[in-house]
This record gives sequence, C-alpha cells and structure tokens, in this order.
Amino acid sequence: MSAVPLLETRGLTMRFGGVVAVSAVNLVVREAELRCLIGPNGAGKSTFFKCLTGLLRPTAGDVLFRGKSLVGLGSHAIARLGVGIKTQVPSVFDGLSVRENIWLALRRRRGDDAVKRRLPGLLDEVGIAPLADRLVGQLAHGQRQLVELGMVVAGDPDLILLDEPAAGMTDEEVDRLVGLIKALNVRHALVVVEHDMQFIRRIATTVTVFHQGTVLVEDRVESILVDPRVRDVYLGKQAA
Repeated sequence: MSAVPLLETRGLTMRFGGVVAVSAVNLVVREAELRCLIGPNGAGKSTFFKCLTGLLRPTAGDVLFRGKSLVGLGSHAIARLGVGIKTQVPSVFDGLSVRENIWLALRRRRGDDAVKRRLPGLLDEVGIAPLADRLVGQLAHGQRQLVELGMVVAGDPDLILLDEPAAGMTDEEVDRLVGLIKALNVRHALVVVEHDMQFIRRIATTVTVFHQGTVLVEDRVESILVDPRVRDVYLGKQAA
C-alpha cells in the first residue's frame, strides 16, 4: 500500500459568511478504494464534494491528490490529473447521439484507431449500447446519468467522484449502476456521495457520515447501519 494516499483532505473548511458548511474535515482514500459519503440534508456533503472537484475553493485546509494540492485548480485541470467527476446534473451534449458523446470523451485521450476499438466495449460496459444512436437530449434523466458516467469512464481516471449517481434512475438502471460501480472498483478508486441508503447498502464498504459539516463517524457499512449516532442524525429521520 502506498504511503501517500490517493486522495486526502487536511482540515478542509468552507465558510459562507458566518456559516460554516464544512469544518476541519480530514479524509483519506487509498488506491482502488470505494468510499461512500452519507448524511442528512445540510450535513455538508455537497459542499465538501464541490471543494474536491474545484467548484469551490475552501476557506482553509487542503485537498491533495497523490500528494499534490488541488486547491485553486479548476475542474478541468483536476480531471487532467486523473480524477473523473460526475456531478448531480448530467454534463452531456444534448444535440449529439449517445455514441457521439462517448466518442468525444474517448477522443480526448486516444487516437482514432484506439477510439474505434474501445467505443463498442465501453457502450456495452455502461449499458447504453441500445441507446447508441439516440440523441442525448431525448433521453430520460437516468439514461443521461449513465451516458455521463460513460464519458467519465472514457477518461480512464484513477479516482472517480460521483455525486448522487442513482438519482432519477429506474430500478433496472440502478441495478446496472450497482454492477458498474463494483466492476469499476476493481481498477479505480471511487468516492460516492449519496442519500439513498438502499443504494449504499448494495455498494458500500467504508462509509463516512457527515453531520453539521463535520465527520460524525467513519466505519464499515455493517457498523454504520447499526450505529445509534447515525440512526439519530440520519437513518431515523429518513425512516420517519
């Protein structure tokens, strides 16, 4: 195991005026690890995610990718370092077909011959081959989510950051997403921000629970699901 974590935050803090949305968060993600971040609304998950992806510059602390600070870098610069970013709102080209979207994502890093070899397999891998000739703008939200995930995977990143990837998906699409995340985790590290606990149960190994901008607890998913503190601040509220 490498002594330098793949991803690390040190004292990460984000303030908006007098409101502290994220407070001194320390997080370590290793190579090929799958980490899930959960917590109730307003816990700081989304703000933390935006600090990781360059959408927000933290007020204090640092974000390190293989020891290199990401603070001050934009999302595109972070992606070039080997970080794939999937946000809540799909970032796709509505006027192009699914095949063309994936082709463009592959072409950023490969020549034409390599793209031709990889394209059919990637469409199958993500489960969007039947949609290949459809315009992305005509797809349902869950299908668009899968297209964007395919575009992220096309970059072959070492770390994939997913913000509520299951939102708006049908049960069948969620099943496909669960299998895809597990397959990706063989070679890629993933950080998944999600509020759907049924989905988390199916994919999680280690879970970090946010509450009021801080890390409440971090443990194996089996322990998290029976932790009374987590039930009090999150699971109990969701059940209610």
